[in-house]
Amino acid sequence: MLSQWWNRFLASDPSLRRLRGAVRVLLSVALTLGANLPLLSMWGQPAPMAMIGAVVAINGSMGVSETERGAQLLTFALLPLPVVAALVLSITTQPLPLVHSLLFLVVSFAAVYVRRFGARYFPLGMVAFMGYFFAMFLKPQMAQLPALVVAVVVGAAAAAVLKLVVLRDDPEGILDRGRRTLRAQVHGLLHAVHDVAEHPGSESRRRKLHNHSVRLNETALMLENTIGRLDALPESRRELLRQRVLDVELAAENMVTRLLRLVDHPSGGGEVGHAVGALLEVLESPHAEIHEVTRQVSEQVEQRGSVQLAMAIRRLGSALAELAGATGELGEQQVDEDEVEPADEQDADEDTGTGLNRPEVRTAIQVTVAAGLAILFGQLVSPNRWYWAVITAFVVFITTNSRGELLVRAWQRTLGTLLGVLAGILVAVNITGDLGAEIAVILLCVFLAFYFVGYSYAAMTFFITTMLGVLYGMLGVFTFSVLGLRLVETLIGAASGALAAAVVLPTRTRELVRDNTAEFLGALRDFLRGAGTELAERGTATGLQEPIRTLDDALHKVLASSRPLTLYRLRSRQSQVQRMALKLSGCAYYARNVVVALSQATPMVDADTRQRLAELMNALADAAEGLNDRNRETFDEAMAAAQRTSDALHDIAESLTDGPTSLHRTITWLDRVTQVIDDLARELALEPHSAHSAA
Repeated sequence: MLSQWWNRFLASDPSLRRLRGAVRVLLSVALTLGANLPLLSMWGQPAPMAMIGAVVAINGSMGVSETERGAQLLTFALLPLPVVAALVLSITTQPLPLVHSLLFLVVSFAAVYVRRFGARYFPLGMVAFMGYFFAMFLKPQMAQLPALVVAVVVGAAAAAVLKLVVLRDDPEGILDRGRRTLRAQVHGLLHAVHDVAEHPGSESRRRKLHNHSVRLNETALMLENTIGRLDALPESRRELLRQRVLDVELAAENMVTRLLRLVDHPSGGGEVGHAVGALLEVLESPHAEIHEVTRQVSEQVEQRGSVQLAMAIRRLGSALAELAGATGELGEQQVDEDEVEPADEQDADEDTGTGLNRPEVRTAIQVTVAAGLAILFGQLVSPNRWYWAVITAFVVFITTNSRGELLVRAWQRTLGTLLGVLAGILVAVNITGDLGAEIAVILLCVFLAFYFVGYSYAAMTFFITTMLGVLYGMLGVFTFSVLGLRLVETLIGAASGALAAAVVLPTRTRELVRDNTAEFLGALRDFLRGAGTELAERGTATGLQEPIRTLDDALHKVLASSRPLTLYRLRSRQSQVQRMALKLSGCAYYARNVVVALSQATPMVDADTRQRLAELMNALADAAEGLNDRNRETFDEAMAAAQRTSDALHDIAESLTDGPTSLHRTITWLDRVTQVIDDLARELALEPHSAHSAA
């Protein structure tokens, strides 16, 4: 039972990224407070001044995201500058309330707009906003500025030490944890299949199974990106590791497909429990014994009549053993992180539009309008606490890309605040005056808030609000009305953000889904065309890892952008978006199988067959392009050409005397890609002429 829960924990947190991030934030805050409180006490400054250092430490720990250590170090060095500038502006304009509020709007706009210049400017903008907000919260005087500067520098230094030295994200460690996570993801998949077997009519359990599959793919994608950063390894070694990761991913997904067929078969449900138990036995075996255990359990399954399932068990066990062997040798390799090449990132200067077409500009304007509304209505409720409304209006825009995402985020923040107010009152009443308990609860809330930051925004808000209840008790200003006022101001800020998102330069969720779907179809076209070109010109199929992962990236964008429509809409409106998401997920899955089967088939077939495979993939690429361009004529012609070539390949495959070969598997997966493209044409209202009859 304990191992099962541990596997679920690992599966929910690939490579323990959230856990390490939360621990990093917790330790950086503890280190910052531990250094700042004595310094401020010696300086004769109030203890709350140390909070600005903690805020900088949090933003540095979470926001600094460059891959090169040198670039990260530069960002940490720059971090105090915008904070200090914002503090000076806020303190200077405190005697002028109107100017003070208007300048807050300017800072809010600039904090979002600067993101257009690259990843470095995200944390710099955030700490500038938080610096101005902090000064509005505690109203420090100019004489206290030196102490604030020291607190800021200590916070940035603490975050840098934790991120770059103590808990640095070295590729080798990520790969080792990721390998364990991949196995845990397979555990999660199997348990989800078992749940579906027990409740075959449950749509929610099938969606949960699909989510497990998506997380498995995300983990594999993360591992492949990490492998690319192991610069000390030769390219052939890195390519082997990438192949092993893909083998495990596909073996697990194929296993789930076969198990689901048993679930859906009238007489197959009873076999699933035995099959899942056998698979778990394989996964829990030591690496050196995986092959032997795989053989034993697959023979047991085969004796029970499930020959195909037994073969799938062998493939999964073999893939897991090979991955373990490939990664097990990494301990003997020395990886020099200073020479690790940074992962590919979008060029900050890349032309993504001008003026209002730039997402940073649109979001900056929306944030400014939302903050203005929050100031206006927040002051009507409380002239002294209105800034809580402004910070809500600001943060609900962080990392949101559409109106639907923002509305979901605003609702989650409101819900988290409501529950956090209740918890904060309960906790503060019981521990106020007990300094040790107060500090322990504050640190626990910080850890839990940032553990859930990438998983549940409502949970993060809940723990932050609970922490504030305790913090107010420490400051001697705790009352029921203070936390109640925070809830009201949060409602005002959330409503202001929602109104701004809906009225000012709105980005509709469905439009974003359509754009991301178009990006997916473009990635599919590039993958198919690249494979066809390589087959035709070089007779090989070895350079497909990068385009297939680009396709996976595009898929995850579609799934993320469609989430507000699939989770928070009426069922009648969910169905179309869910069907599209499932078809695109299936298409990416079939394409990944094409990569494996094609690489095995290419050396085994003659030049004529390779040429026909190239023609088929180029025809499917043309079909994907016609679908993306909504060009019916191009689509129909391409699908007709694909059908003719597919028929010829089927004739060749049927002439082979051997059993199913890699050529048979390649043709099968390409047939499924063809079917998905045809289905997508109907979903996108591009009703094709009968391509099959035209052939």
